[in-house]
Order: sequence, then C-alpha cells, then structure tokens
Amino acid sequence: GKQLEDDMQFCPQCGKVVSGSNAEAELKERERRFTDMVMDNHRFWLVFLLAAYAIPAVVMGVVIFAESTALASSIYASPEFHDWVVSHGYTITEEEIKNYLTYVAGLVLGSGACAAVSLVCVYIRKYWIIAVATCVMAAMLCFWSLFGLLIGLLVAWQIFGSKPMFVNDSA
Repeated sequence: GKQLEDDMQFCPQCGKVVSGSNAEAELKERERRFTDMVMDNHRFWLVFLLAAYAIPAVVMGVVIFAESTALASSIYASPEFHDWVVSHGYTITEEEIKNYLTYVAGLVLGSGACAAVSLVCVYIRKYWIIAVATCVMAAMLCFWSLFGLLIGLLVAWQIFGSKPMFVNDSA
C-alpha cells in the first residue's frame, strides 16, 4: 500500500521487487538460469547412473551369452559344485547349467539395453515417457537382485519427476 515513485525497483517499506521493473526482469532471468543449472546437474547424474549400469550390463550379457558353453563346462567340472549338488539332493546336467546361463544373459542384456534406451532419452532430453518406461523395464528385468530392482525403480522415479527437463517432443 506504500506509494511508489515511477523509477523505483524495490518497495522501500517491505523490500519487494516492483512489478514491471528492471529488477523484476533480472530476478526472473536469474531464477531461470538457476533452474537450468539445477536441471543440467540433475541430468548429468541421471546420465551417469544409467551409463554406470547400462554399459557393464550389456557387456556382461554379451560375454555370458557368448561364453555360456565354456562357463557351464567349467561350473559342471568343479568339485565344489558337485558337492553342493549332492548335499542338496539335486540332479543338474551341464546342459541345464548352460540353459540357465543363457537365460541370465538374456535378462542382463535386456535390462542393460532398456537402461541404454533410457540413457539416450535422458541425454537428448526427449521422449520422457519412453525414458521412464524403459528404466522401469530395466529394473523389472533385474528382478533377481532386490538391490538392483530398488535402485532401478528409484532412478525411474527420478526420471519421472524430471519431466520439465525434457524438450517438448511436438515442438
């Protein structure tokens, strides 16, 4: 309610920025730059986390798949493995071990590929819903690891909350 002069930038009574003044425009510009800086920092960490999971997961999935026969033979030939099998009353063939390793390789490779798609979407700041969905799928394919599942869902939640960071796809 204090009377202001035309060239005033701030109210002398309460210190509030005067609407329409240069100070208001500067304040809005600083807020925008700060928000952009926070979003860029958030995006950096999302890209880092997704890459830290996607790259090793894809590599390990390919290696396990390519070497499943040799790995199965090595496991089957291990005396410790045979002792464990006998002590638990199981009968496991070398072919069953190879099949199990192939399934594991598929899960790891699929999870890593989904995380990589999410990574690309976050990096280019487009396709928010695809980034969220593929991150959730990566987490779900990691169901055998409770820690991996929870971390994946946490990252998906962070992407979900980062919609303003994504560029409007229709523009």
